[in-house]
Amino acid sequence: MRALLFALALVVGTGCAAHYVNRGADLYAGGRYIEAAEVFERTETRLATSSAPDRCRYGLYRGATLLALGDSPRAENWLHYSSQILQTEPDALSEEEHTMLTHALRVSAARRGATPALPPHDGTTVATSRPVSPDANESPSN
Repeated sequence: MRALLFALALVVGTGCAAHYVNRGADLYAGGRYIEAAEVFERTETRLATSSAPDRCRYGLYRGATLLALGDSPRAENWLHYSSQILQTEPDALSEEEHTMLTHALRVSAARRGATPALPPHDGTTVATSRPVSPDANESPSN
């Protein structure tokens, strides 16, 4: 019985680990950008214990949400965060999400008149360290 409860807790805990990313992504997909931004902001602390794919998706959808809200500088930070993860985890995003990231980086770069730094897609580039949350050094009032 204990083993069954432990297994159930593990499955439920694992399933909930990415729930905050899925919730924010669903809000983004529904055009509810302010609500999505709030979900991502409230759940940022979970990144420290999240899997690489969850962190990568979080960065993608938080960045895309901020881009939709017109906050290009912060959006670009999160999009680059996602790109950094892809350097060591090339399968962290689906093909559709990878295309979305590439497009978002292009839009962001176009808004500031620059050439985008596109994410690697073949896993040949290796990151030298684990990516750090783009907002880690911001004050709570930002």
